[in-house]
Amino acid sequence: MSNKRKLTEDQLREIANYDEAEWAGFISQDGGSGEESDNSSNSEVSDEIVDDENNPNQLLEDDEWTDIAEDPPTFPFSEQVGLKIDFTDCNIQILVDLFFSDEFLKLLVEQTNIYARQEIGKTRTRKSSRMLSWKDTDIIEMKNFLGLLLHMGPCSLPQISSYWSTSVFYNIPFWRQVMSRNRFQALLRFLHCSDNSIPSDDRLYKVRPILTHFNKVMRNNYTPGKNICIDESMMLWRGRLFFRQYIKNKKHKYGVKLYKLCESNGLVQKIKIYCGKSDIQDKNVGHSTGVVLHLMKDYLNKGHVLHMDNFYNSVRLTTLLSEMKTYLCGTLRSNRKGNPKVVIAEKLKRGELTWKRKGTVVVCKWKDKRDVLVISNKHKVDMELVRNRNGKTSLKPNIVSDYNNGMSGVDRSDQMLSYYSALRKTIRWHKKVALHIFEIYIHNAYIIYRNATSSKITSLQFREKVVESLLGENMPKPNKKPNPGSFHYLESLPPTEKKNRPSKPCRVCTANKKRRETRYFCPVCEEKPALCVENCFKAYHT
Repeated sequence: MSNKRKLTEDQLREIANYDEAEWAGFISQDGGSGEESDNSSNSEVSDEIVDDENNPNQLLEDDEWTDIAEDPPTFPFSEQVGLKIDFTDCNIQILVDLFFSDEFLKLLVEQTNIYARQEIGKTRTRKSSRMLSWKDTDIIEMKNFLGLLLHMGPCSLPQISSYWSTSVFYNIPFWRQVMSRNRFQALLRFLHCSDNSIPSDDRLYKVRPILTHFNKVMRNNYTPGKNICIDESMMLWRGRLFFRQYIKNKKHKYGVKLYKLCESNGLVQKIKIYCGKSDIQDKNVGHSTGVVLHLMKDYLNKGHVLHMDNFYNSVRLTTLLSEMKTYLCGTLRSNRKGNPKVVIAEKLKRGELTWKRKGTVVVCKWKDKRDVLVISNKHKVDMELVRNRNGKTSLKPNIVSDYNNGMSGVDRSDQMLSYYSALRKTIRWHKKVALHIFEIYIHNAYIIYRNATSSKITSLQFREKVVESLLGENMPKPNKKPNPGSFHYLESLPPTEKKNRPSKPCRVCTANKKRRETRYFCPVCEEKPALCVENCFKAYHT
């Protein structure tokens, strides 16, 4: 029997109104580390899980559950779904400027320069170190750097230095034209978004500006559809980290856990990163309830249908969301506090179901291969015919069917992010998290663009357009092949004001990373390249 006090509905509403700073790292002190999977018990929500075998209060609560069918409450949804800004010209540049705004890039530039000076000043370096040749970066160079960084996703090579290799196996000429290898590695080394010299109790202070920027952009510029879902996602991290998690049923079992609010199409609307038991607001609030109220803060009282798995759901949370005019549909743990004991204990044969209602809350148990326990405030329990991908039909409760259709958002976003991921091994966790959020920027922009324009552009093509937009004028143009029907020859470069016999770097030698100048060029070619007399003239024209 639990000896913890029960929160009133007013207290829970106050929790839902905490702002971003107050919610940083929110976790109940009564909870644990949250390291279990969805199908196992979790100490973080121990204040909502009790042994009800000899609990007299539970017997009194069971009397309130009935099997009288009632119509569910009506919560109208009247939001204008989609992008809030004008997008009639169908320009990808608008979305790039939305996520990588000048204000955000200015923050990255300022903090990167500050961090570089801090690191160079406190470390002893060799005379040949790249750190000593550091020069402050600017917004244009930062955009070029981010463009190359994102291009590492579809163009994956074994080492960073391989992108500047002249080997026939890894030769990518345009990387050398945009930025030198040493400069790229220096920017990657000092990439930062917060000042380390300012003390902070926030465990996420190194990525907090990037996370806040993402949530702010999505909240101010996009309205999600009626069906949304909440689930956790894992970013692989096997290094030392205080809030590293282990979830055995995930593809990446070890890593940083992110709670995501998503649309069913995979668009990520809001992110919260689990960072352990810090910045506690109320010791008696369960972790799972706190996560839901935080992610749903700006989307309550609007008629959304929220889909969640059994890690989050409870009778108390469902009742609270009903008062906030929000539907809930999801699975339920059998040992959650407040469950109707008669439904939990009943033995069913395959295909049978039983349910009970209390107010707006319906708890339904259905026997398939195993017992399936679901909860909803949206449904009047009924069986419906469902067709799977192979064309086979079967009868399922309408709650289960709607849950399966609405719960795919987070898994779909993880699937899309895995195709062209630019994440690489690093000993600095915050850089990997920052790059992961950058990739979510691109993923969201891709979905928004397709929905707004009905375009059939692929994810790879869209990413290439984003990289091209970030590189801007520094995006190399393909060399035009000479016209084979023309007669090509060499001429001396015309004299200038300073030199009577000027010279230029040879086009072919430069491409092969050789420093050689020549006095001759081909006047027939459109670009009029400077070329050596010996072999370069022949090599360029063949």
